[in-house]
Amino acid sequence: MVMGSTLLQNEQQRVALAISKLGGRARKWALTCGTSVDAAFPTWAQLKQQLSRVFAPPNQVYRIRSRLLATRQGKKKFLDYVQELRTLIAGTAADPLPEAVTLTVFMEGLRTSAARTEVFRVHPSLFEEAVSMALNTEHNFRSARPGWYAGSAGSSSGPEPMDLSYAEDEEAELLAAEQRTSIRRCFTCGSTRHLWASCPVRNQHKAPPSQASGSSRGNSGSQ
Repeated sequence: MVMGSTLLQNEQQRVALAISKLGGRARKWALTCGTSVDAAFPTWAQLKQQLSRVFAPPNQVYRIRSRLLATRQGKKKFLDYVQELRTLIAGTAADPLPEAVTLTVFMEGLRTSAARTEVFRVHPSLFEEAVSMALNTEHNFRSARPGWYAGSAGSSSGPEPMDLSYAEDEEAELLAAEQRTSIRRCFTCGSTRHLWASCPVRNQHKAPPSQASGSSRGNSGSQ
């Protein structure tokens, strides 16, 4: 009985603390709901349930799940993207999505980068595992770029300020690298539709041998 009384007291303390943090309509509702707070909300779980029933928007779980499924990294930083996903996942705790769905949303939402390439190569089975893998890959990718380390190994004048040029978008850099390796241009006119051997500009400037020899014979005969 002593243990039960202690638990009840702890629950009442949690309820009282939660109500003291409320404001506006929610606080007024909690203080006037029933003859007393203890009678209206005997446990913290019941207070949460009643607050959600009265003040949560209609179809709140559906709205959060819809936002989660549509979330993409876009121009957001990686950590901001992960934090947004974690917040939305916590909002669906009452009716959580399967782990495979959460993982798929995260992977498909990553923008083109070294982290996305590595995650799709390994294809982990858990959301948090994929997050850790992508975070480590992004850190290693940035660390390997020139200017990341402060100063050189043989410098005796102390460390230099860190070069922040790594903040440029990885997607643009990777796409540019792919284009440099896949596109071939004509040396004469610079076009990407043909090579040097079949360049029409080059062939126009190059006269056929038969015409050149015929014109030279005609000039010698007229003299």
